[in-house]
Amino acid sequence: MPGFFQEHLRPLAGSAGLHVALLALLAGAALHWRSDQPPVELAIEGFVTELPPERPAAQSRAAPPAPAPKPIEAPPRPDVPAEPVVEPPQQRRAEEAAAAERAAQAEREQRRIDEQAAQQREAKRAQELAAQQAREQAAAETKRKATEDEARKKAEAAESRRQAEAQAQAEREAAVRAERESDLARLLAAEEEAAAVARSGVVDEYRLLLEQTIQRNWIRPPSARAGLECTLYVTQAPGGTVVDVRLGTCNGDTAVRESITNAVFRASPLPSPRDARAFQRRLEIVFKPTE
Repeated sequence: MPGFFQEHLRPLAGSAGLHVALLALLAGAALHWRSDQPPVELAIEGFVTELPPERPAAQSRAAPPAPAPKPIEAPPRPDVPAEPVVEPPQQRRAEEAAAAERAAQAEREQRRIDEQAAQQREAKRAQELAAQQAREQAAAETKRKATEDEARKKAEAAESRRQAEAQAQAEREAAVRAERESDLARLLAAEEEAAAVARSGVVDEYRLLLEQTIQRNWIRPPSARAGLECTLYVTQAPGGTVVDVRLGTCNGDTAVRESITNAVFRASPLPSPRDARAFQRRLEIVFKPTE
């Protein structure tokens, strides 16, 4: 056995070194291509050695060492896709975690952008709403002022009309009072003048003159009796022309009444008084003929 190991030490060491190099190459490739990289085809060259058959120990000592076999070149292989590199579970989980973190970061960034856009839209809507409210308030204030101005103008116009009507009413009442006072003054003056004329005896003299004139124009009917007395209401125009005659109380019959009325019309125009102040358009005469 010691001779066997001594004879085959180099081939075994070379094979072990080749396997170590292959494992190191695979680990380096795995560390280098952590991201998703297309698989890389690796070409591995090797040689096959045949172990000589066991010989007796004496024969092996006497025989010279066999020359090292030449490496057998592997025939060229067609282009075959390389097998995918299988990453370790820890590395895959780390990459998945990193990808998830990047996706979460992108989602958070997009959410932040969306929130900013929403805030800007909300601020714009708030500004538009405030502007609309300001315009509506301005329009309402303008309308309120216009309404107040119109109401104030109407109130002023109504007050002016009321004052004008009150003034006109006061003027009319003053005119009526003045006219009444004037009429009263004229009436008092006329009454005073009539009283003065009556005191002077002109009115009695005028009434007696009228009674005598009517009596002279009266044609006494046969039915007239003694004690005849009738009240006459005579209306005369200026100058003494008789316009109307009405009989009041009278104790005569129809013939007597007609004769008295005719006597007044025959006496027209009636005589004028001695004093013009005693003239009256409406006369009340008591007709009492003498026997």
